[in-house]
Amino acid sequence: MTVKRLLRRPPAPRLPRMGGLVLRGLVAHRARLLMSMVAVVAGVAFVAGTLIFSATLERSVDRAFDDLGRGTDVIVRSQRAFEPGLGEPAPERPVPASVLGTVQGVDGVAKARGVVTGFAAVVDRHGTIVGAEPQTGVAWDGDRDLSLPRLTSGRPPAAPDEVAADTGTARDAGYRIGDRITVALASGTRTFRLTGLFKVGDSAFGDSLSMTAFAPEAAPRLLSEHPGAYARVVVHADDGVSQERLRDAVAATLPPGLEAVTGREAIDEQAGSFKEILAVIRTFLLVFAVIAVFVGSFIIFNTFTMLVGGRVRELALLRAVGASRGQVTRSVLGEAAGVGLAGSALGLAAGVGVAAGLARILAVFLGGEELPFGTPVPPVSAVIASFAVGTLVTLAAAFVPARRASRIPPVAALREGTAPARPLRARALGGAVAAAAGAGLVAAGSAADGRTALTLTGAGCLAVFAGVVTLSPVLTRPAIHVLAWPFARWGGGAGRIGGRNALREPRQTAATASALTIGLALIAAVSVIVQSMASSVERQLDAGLTADYRVTARSEITPVAADAARAVAGVDGVRAAIPIRAARFRVDGSVRTAAAGSPGELLAHFRLPLQAGSPSPGADELLVGSSVAEAQGWRVGSTFRGEYQDGAKRTFRIAGIYRDRPSITPSAPTMIIGWDGYRAHDPGATIDRIEVDVTTATRGALEKALAPWPNVELKDRAQVKDDAAGAIGQFLDLVLGLLVLSVVVAALGIVNTLALAVTERTREIGMLRALGMQRREIRRMIRYEAVAVSLFGALLGVGTGVLLGIVLQHAMAEGDGGMEVLAIPAGRLAVCVAAAALIGVVAAVWPARRAARMDVLQAIATE
Repeated sequence: MTVKRLLRRPPAPRLPRMGGLVLRGLVAHRARLLMSMVAVVAGVAFVAGTLIFSATLERSVDRAFDDLGRGTDVIVRSQRAFEPGLGEPAPERPVPASVLGTVQGVDGVAKARGVVTGFAAVVDRHGTIVGAEPQTGVAWDGDRDLSLPRLTSGRPPAAPDEVAADTGTARDAGYRIGDRITVALASGTRTFRLTGLFKVGDSAFGDSLSMTAFAPEAAPRLLSEHPGAYARVVVHADDGVSQERLRDAVAATLPPGLEAVTGREAIDEQAGSFKEILAVIRTFLLVFAVIAVFVGSFIIFNTFTMLVGGRVRELALLRAVGASRGQVTRSVLGEAAGVGLAGSALGLAAGVGVAAGLARILAVFLGGEELPFGTPVPPVSAVIASFAVGTLVTLAAAFVPARRASRIPPVAALREGTAPARPLRARALGGAVAAAAGAGLVAAGSAADGRTALTLTGAGCLAVFAGVVTLSPVLTRPAIHVLAWPFARWGGGAGRIGGRNALREPRQTAATASALTIGLALIAAVSVIVQSMASSVERQLDAGLTADYRVTARSEITPVAADAARAVAGVDGVRAAIPIRAARFRVDGSVRTAAAGSPGELLAHFRLPLQAGSPSPGADELLVGSSVAEAQGWRVGSTFRGEYQDGAKRTFRIAGIYRDRPSITPSAPTMIIGWDGYRAHDPGATIDRIEVDVTTATRGALEKALAPWPNVELKDRAQVKDDAAGAIGQFLDLVLGLLVLSVVVAALGIVNTLALAVTERTREIGMLRALGMQRREIRRMIRYEAVAVSLFGALLGVGTGVLLGIVLQHAMAEGDGGMEVLAIPAGRLAVCVAAAALIGVVAAVWPARRAARMDVLQAIATE
């Protein structure tokens, strides 16, 4: 060997490929990364499940409406100036019978028929309406192109006392062909002979519809308030004639007030209304999915922070053998990407089950009615969203720990232990600034009005919340000292060490507790707001419920018959039975709603004193509440241009202004129009409710008068209050149930942190065992630490949530109709704190058992 070769520089050690390092890191730390993956799976499953649920339901609804509209190429109907509101039925004014003959003579029309339809519901032998809503009656027509019923057994109805029913409704009611069955109509109940059973269309959706069919000659009298007219006219085209061409030809023959639309347009309108409701549900569910994902990001952040802290020597050695900072950062982010991709794939698969579960839950909220759901299939949007959310959130949560890993110097490979803790000054400053800015926004909101006040207050609450979460590491030491004092006082050595372990890493403890803090803060804030809403509504009803009884439909779809109002008014001892209809018209591009009825009766019933003008408005005249008049700048005699639902444009005039009190009498109308004048523009407007004032009439007498209409129910004041409280309580249960997912994810975070801490403290636990600590004391030590962390997160979350709930309640209490009563559900909040302590105990079970079962000698020998 020559001197030259001896003096040659030794070759630099080869750095393994970063891809191989990432894979080895994932394999080596798979147990420690498991909980992070579970958090990703939980969040992604909720996101994917929501998207799969909505997409599958949309596809099913599209197929169902396509089936129900098959064969209908053009529909002639009354003209609409504007579409109904979300979830409201479309008004159908009658189409004159003479139009049918006109349409049948149009070139390109193969056949046309007038549709007679109305409310008709089968009543079982116990007097209960059966079948899914809306229950519809039609005139039997065996034409398969233009008629939905498909006879499966028996024969069609031919006599006035005969009826056919869909197979599902007849089965649920316990009726067979040949039975005498009871059918509830708008005019009352009648009995018919069941002659046949049929299917509604050819889709699964049709199986969920409730329909009855009557003899063609009897149907107009039984179902329609306008026996000489049709609800609409449906048209089937000749072969080769397009829907658009036939629509234009038919439209050219129609009188004013009627319009022709293609079958495709009508189907899209019906499906679009359903999809609008579905979009609201989807957005509502995605909000909670995002919360779960956000809470899960704390687990991911904590996991990678602890992994990086425990791998200081390993990462420093990488730097020593030539790895750049960027390569170290990419290696940690590569592990995060692996966790995110695996969690996203599993979450997408779990989302199929979540979608099916959401369909079942929604069916329960709809009264047990089955949805036309079909087989859940993930759409492309759900696949993209799942992998994007799971991977990007995991990478974002791991970015800060990855950057810290890149800053570990090569010389750290020569040191023992983990990296020194960083000071909390920056966190304290940032949190204080955010909280102060939030307080300023809240103060500005309290000085503002209307929507601006709510916007500023909401932004302020978010800033305060962010400030509290940022400050949580600073709050950890004093809070844990207090919370862990009972453990140290009565828990012996295990209690003292458990409390100190919770204090060891304030950032780690705060990150673990923050997940629980967020979930419980939202639960506390929502509980305060909803409880305040319930108490405010109860107070408003106590003060302003003017009717002794209220008659309402059993569902929002089912109408209240005008005959029912007349029957109640005829009971001895009834002072007044006031039917209230909703009148809608468009002003300045927005749709407004007024109560249509007798203005004098409405003013007297709701105790609304007239401040100016006349109590008897004429045609195209309105009475308005003082709150509306002030907001619009209206006075008696003010006029404005508007449009009725039938398209008639008018100049409306303010005939009188009354003093309304929306916060005291929320059921009172803010605008009133005379029914006699409004009826010409919307003769089919249904009765929303009947307000009943009595002198001596008993409930029994009223119920007897309403017996022919099993689709309506009589409620006294207590029942009206109970219904309002029940609706609010149901909403609260739904929201809290969805927020529980974030609390479950937070519990996984506590399990994860404790498991990683046990791994980090293996040698320490071995030394404690060698010094005489028993296995049960090791388990208690871990449990004390878990309970301390859980209680810290719970108290911080509940306290912050209550504070934000109070602030938001105050903002919503401003103005008429506000949430005037502050109510704090102390019992529910106490249960939340107790549940958090229990979560800590349960979360500590596996890490505590693992710590207690360690081999002492092996643990001491661990580096």
